[in-house]
Amino acid sequence: MTALARPLEVVAAAVSLLTLAVLATGGWRVAGLALTRAEDLVVLLAALVAVRLLVAPVTLPAVRPARAVAVGVGVYALVMGFIVVTRHLALQTHALDLGYYVQVVWSIGRGHGARVTLPPMHAWGDHFSPVLYLLVPLGWLAPGGTALLLVETLVFAAGGVVVFRYAARRLAPHAGGPRAAAAFALLFLLNPSLHGINLRAIHPQAFAIALLPAAALAFDARRYGWCAAALLVTLGGREDCAIAVMGFGIWLALARGRWALGAGVAAASVALLFADITWVMPYFRGSPYPHLGRYRHLGSSLDEILLTLATRPWQWVGMVVSAKKIVYLLALLAPLGFLPLLAPRVLAAALPALALNLLALDPILVNHRGQYQSFVLPFLVLAAVDGWARLSVWTGERPRVRLLRPGAALGFAFVASVALTARTVNDLTLTRWMPAPWQRAGRTLAREIPAGAAVSVNERLVPHLAMRREVYVFPSGLERAEYVLDSDVEVAKAPPAGYAVVRRAEGWVLLKRGG
Repeated sequence: MTALARPLEVVAAAVSLLTLAVLATGGWRVAGLALTRAEDLVVLLAALVAVRLLVAPVTLPAVRPARAVAVGVGVYALVMGFIVVTRHLALQTHALDLGYYVQVVWSIGRGHGARVTLPPMHAWGDHFSPVLYLLVPLGWLAPGGTALLLVETLVFAAGGVVVFRYAARRLAPHAGGPRAAAAFALLFLLNPSLHGINLRAIHPQAFAIALLPAAALAFDARRYGWCAAALLVTLGGREDCAIAVMGFGIWLALARGRWALGAGVAAASVALLFADITWVMPYFRGSPYPHLGRYRHLGSSLDEILLTLATRPWQWVGMVVSAKKIVYLLALLAPLGFLPLLAPRVLAAALPALALNLLALDPILVNHRGQYQSFVLPFLVLAAVDGWARLSVWTGERPRVRLLRPGAALGFAFVASVALTARTVNDLTLTRWMPAPWQRAGRTLAREIPAGAAVSVNERLVPHLAMRREVYVFPSGLERAEYVLDSDVEVAKAPPAGYAVVRRAEGWVLLKRGG
């Protein structure tokens, strides 16, 4: 079979060159077939590499694990930083969620409190995210969406370092432990869920992806103050981050044997969640907590939902066990080589967050690339590390076939990660990130709007104009907006009365009240 290795390498090299050509040109149409998505070629390349590895083993170059992780972290920060910034400049970000958080941070920094106009309300009535106060100094120094996007990217990149240090500590007694630790850090940085979350603007709850492994690392190192600090910052991400910290309590109890401490952390998290959605957020909102509708089949309040889960399982078991949700679970586990399944005590920590997703009526919660995996991914990574350790011991005691060795599991994980995160590569295509004339014109017209003026604009322009007291998504807010900026087509659908045209360009129209 080794005779097949060279032809496979030649084909893989050709596919790699073709991928680069698509990225550099935007692709072509050949005989009616569109060759414009680099993603398809990356999936093909991953399949070729997988077959090549099956045909003949490959000896990896001798690289210091810490150096490999440093390179991986640097590449992630540069590549993902480039993608998120260019997406923003090319008007690929949206009013929700980036524009919303830009306005919250700006408003806090100007002393107006956490207020937004998307729609008008106190932000803590929609999601309680006090961690945003930590971003206010950044809002003073570099106001706007670009800085927030880069902060999230750098937090995720730092998560790679945290995972490496955690895995190195856990795997130190095992042969090949340091190299495996580096592999887990790189797998974390390559994870399709991480990429999907990074691309979807900014979400304060997503900081938990790096903070929870940091808390685990600090606990194992007996740095209990740092562990508590990481958990407190996690709780500040959003009200439902209490679910993630409840999972950490389960991790303390089952994976570390600290039953009383784990139970206390979990109970305190549930109590905090109950207080937030029962009293704190309704106080700011002036009405009940709005996000339990996803679980209305289980009850109308948190206590009713918990009671249904405990006493009437027939109401929810059927919806959890479905083909779509099984595929979702496979998409979460495959990029980690299914190793989390070998560490059930650690994996149990992900159950509260998984239940949150699997029990919801909203299908977006079971998208493996969505921000709703922020509380699941960190525990899957921790479980994968322990799963590798268990597999290493098991295969060391029993001679097994090559495909069941820890290295083979990591190899599969890398191939699966590349295949499942291939969509990310599309954003590196020249035609995706190089602004077209209409995009440049939209940003140019946006700069003509005076700072502080109330505006009603296209939702993709909101993140660029959210540093003000009032910004609305057209046609909302016309009774208060001084300026309107949207496409000719959208403005024609709902012509605003009392506005005059200031300028038109590339399909955009800028209007001013009474102009």
